Amino acid sequence: MFQKKYLLYLSLVTLAIFFISILLYRNRDDANTKAYKNLLESNKTYANRELGELPANFEDIDFANLTPEQIARIMVEKYGKNIDNARVQIALLEELMKDLPKLFPENWVEKLHEILHLAFPDRALELFRMSEKLYSYNKFRENNMTRLGLMSDADRRKEMWKERYRLFGDKADDIWAMEKKMQNVSDVLKRIEESPVGNVDAKLNTFKSTLKENFGKELPQILNKRQQTLTEGFVMSVQKDLKIMSYDARKSTLRDIREAMGMDAAALNRWDALEDEREIRWQNQDKYIELRKQLLGKKTSLSPEQEKELDAARTKLFGEEAEIIKNEEASGYFRSPEERNYGIN
Repeated sequence: MFQKKYLLYLSLVTLAIFFISILLYRNRDDANTKAYKNLLESNKTYANRELGELPANFEDIDFANLTPEQIARIMVEKYGKNIDNARVQIALLEELMKDLPKLFPENWVEKLHEILHLAFPDRALELFRMSEKLYSYNKFRENNMTRLGLMSDADRRKEMWKERYRLFGDKADDIWAMEKKMQNVSDVLKRIEESPVGNVDAKLNTFKSTLKENFGKELPQILNKRQQTLTEGFVMSVQKDLKIMSYDARKSTLRDIREAMGMDAAALNRWDALEDEREIRWQNQDKYIELRKQLLGKKTSLSPEQEKELDAARTKLFGEEAEIIKNEEASGYFRSPEERNYGIN
């Protein structure tokens, strides 16, 4: 009886602590919102201050050891040249709003206000207002995480864009321009994946046209940064085509795809060599699995003679890895064949 009462008491105390934590968290949110409101209404300004020299290794430096002037100096260096760009403005604010709450949990909004005025006095008010909208947007995502997670991809995107336009207006298109372009690319890859088997060249042309339409003059720069990701995306979309090809035809097709995506001769040769290695590995894996099935038959274990035969096959097919596989199987672990994605694994 006493134990039941104790457990009930413990449960009630735990629930009370949980709800108090939520209340304190919401109060902190309210404090941040009030801080934004007070600062915007007060039109507080700051006297001009020298920002000083740029700290060494500023890209990786910890803000905890810096003054507001030093942080402002770093922000000018990193974002000043393109501060007119909405995406750059958001990148600046995201960096500050990630680090400042950790350093100044009680007054990070005030510190943000100060640093923006020090770094960009002519744009401080605009940037601070944008940071308030970004704060509201981040709270929307946090507060609706479960609801959004239960939605379909299309409905979730629709809801997110609705909130973005509500907060940022037409600037939302500039802020999330890259996301919108990459979504267009993703949609085309999905259509290619769902299309009938055949004519990989036509599918590749469709993909390349989509990249040009979305990125225009920026495409070379995008390919330089995301060449591997975009190439693998297309390769995954034509798995049905690659699966029915002979090895030689598949290898040639993969080379054509990679060349069309801007890879040079040296890279293409490295990929050809890797495709050869992968093909041998997959063939050896299939041979091993088939041999083991044949030896085992309907039995639950192998005879000593069969173990020797399998051991010899392991050594021949897997080389140095054979001993690892043997030990795994001795402990009861048998590797399951992973799904093969041609040109990927």
